[in-house]
Amino acid sequence: MSRPPGPRRLAAPITNDSPAAADPEAAVRIVLLGPPRVEADGGRRRLPGHKPWALLTILLLESAGLTRRELAERIWPAADNPLGAVRWALLQVRRAIAPARVDEVDGRLRIANRAALAVDADVVLAGRLEASDADRIVGGDLLEGFAFDGAPNLEQWLALQRARVRSASAEGLRWAATVLSDADPERAISLAERAAQLDPFDDAVHELIVYCHVRRGDRRAARDHVERTTRLYRAELDEDAPLSIARPLERPSTIDRDDVSLSTADPSLTGGLEAATLLELARMRLESGDYDSAVELGRRAVAAAAAGRDGALEGRATLDLATTLIHSVRGRDREAHGLVRRALQLATALGDRGMAADAEREIGYLHFLEADYGAAEAALERAIRIATLDGNQVALGRALTILGACRSDRADYASAEPTLRLAVDRLIEVGDERWRAYALSFIARVELRTGRVEQALLTATASIAAARASGWLSLVPWPMAILGEAQLLGADIRLASATFGQAYLLAREIGDPCWQAVALRGMALVAQQDGDPDRARGLLAQGLRCAREQPDTYTWATAALLTDLVGLEGGASRAHLAEAIRIVTRGPMADLARRVLDAASSQTLDQTVDP
Repeated sequence: MSRPPGPRRLAAPITNDSPAAADPEAAVRIVLLGPPRVEADGGRRRLPGHKPWALLTILLLESAGLTRRELAERIWPAADNPLGAVRWALLQVRRAIAPARVDEVDGRLRIANRAALAVDADVVLAGRLEASDADRIVGGDLLEGFAFDGAPNLEQWLALQRARVRSASAEGLRWAATVLSDADPERAISLAERAAQLDPFDDAVHELIVYCHVRRGDRRAARDHVERTTRLYRAELDEDAPLSIARPLERPSTIDRDDVSLSTADPSLTGGLEAATLLELARMRLESGDYDSAVELGRRAVAAAAAGRDGALEGRATLDLATTLIHSVRGRDREAHGLVRRALQLATALGDRGMAADAEREIGYLHFLEADYGAAEAALERAIRIATLDGNQVALGRALTILGACRSDRADYASAEPTLRLAVDRLIEVGDERWRAYALSFIARVELRTGRVEQALLTATASIAAARASGWLSLVPWPMAILGEAQLLGADIRLASATFGQAYLLAREIGDPCWQAVALRGMALVAQQDGDPDRARGLLAQGLRCAREQPDTYTWATAALLTDLVGLEGGASRAHLAEAIRIVTRGPMADLARRVLDAASSQTLDQTVDP
């Protein structure tokens, strides 16, 4: 997958405060994580029954709103009077959340006066946690203990939302541990260990725990954690833990809060001159497309800056190295996770908003590629708030682009489209044509998925033109594949076939296996429409091989290929079905999940979703 091209400094405290944050003085506090409850006026309000809670949760988490009939079909499919059940439950919800309201606009129910509510799930999903609140807010599962056996569509929706909230909760713990790692390493260890319980094989979290032990002066505990983690990886994964988790043991201490000169150190006095020179050379090699040389020079720049105890220079070099690893098609994203969090550590300690915004965006982008959208969106929301405070329109436009892409991946088109259009506006203001092309490609996909085929044709064409005009030829196969699908839906099968074929050839020439996979999926759609299911299956299988060529390709592409393949096979391949369910529920990707489950009606998401 072609990656978007990869800071500006303003020293100031970095917080999560913003006008959009949940107001601690809100009239009503709603707890959805763990056993749910409503608190107001110094006490609790009653919301009787599990299904009114389900209704409230849907209204809080579904941005587009639902009609009464849609709610009835989802929550009360077997009721004698389902619309009557909706009316009764709405009355209970309205009483529980007043002075907030439930309004009906164009037939869809939505919560109005949302500012009157403080909702823990909102805080976690929007990345608005304060580090001091992480222990209190990141609690149990969404609607913990609730089950809806008689409403399979509700069960499936809840399972998908639980996966999304769980992902954002893990990211909240990782973030809080990262920003506390210098100021309060003891507490950071506790938070990081909770994150490790959610994902025992998160390399970056283990590296962070080692760092915190070193920071608190206990190198023995740091070495013990490296040894335990190595044994865990060998026992459970039959592989060695990455060497990166021991990096903090090898790194000289950079940030000392009693020595403020470190953030503005004179390169000639600290040895930073070598680091600055190496960093400049690394950037030149990256611009020329020499990724391997850029990575090697980047590693040397980081080491030189750390040895010179220049925190600002180490942060910039670390972020540049992480960005190079992430945006090259080399399967290096795993190492980048730890590096980009190290950059966020340094940005937090130095009060560097520009660096923090870029680090948060790259964290979000990594999770976006992995279809870990709860974590991705939480990080991107933080990047947006920091960029807004800093007045950095470039960082803002880019973070909005990836946030919109996340929302479109999980089929939340009602929020994806305005997010992406806002991104385009910001990117036009700053003349960032490359990222505008990228944002337009996702707008085209939203238009395609919402039935606006003619508009999708125009937008995809504009994306291709912007990518070519800006010299970003490696992006072109992606909007070209969207254009081909729009042509196919417009009944121009020959033109679609030519477009997909051109996209595949271009992707092969530039050596991007992800875009090859996307183009092959399009060619399979043509074969299927031509009445040749065997050829379609073969093309989808070839696309899967391309998508798996590197470990860090765009997971949505793999999910789309698997979903199409499962549909053609009717769920006959248990291996394909199991893998498809695992990926589409991880995101979650609601539209793909529905299609996969249609081919596997005997299974439910609760039976298959990863814990």
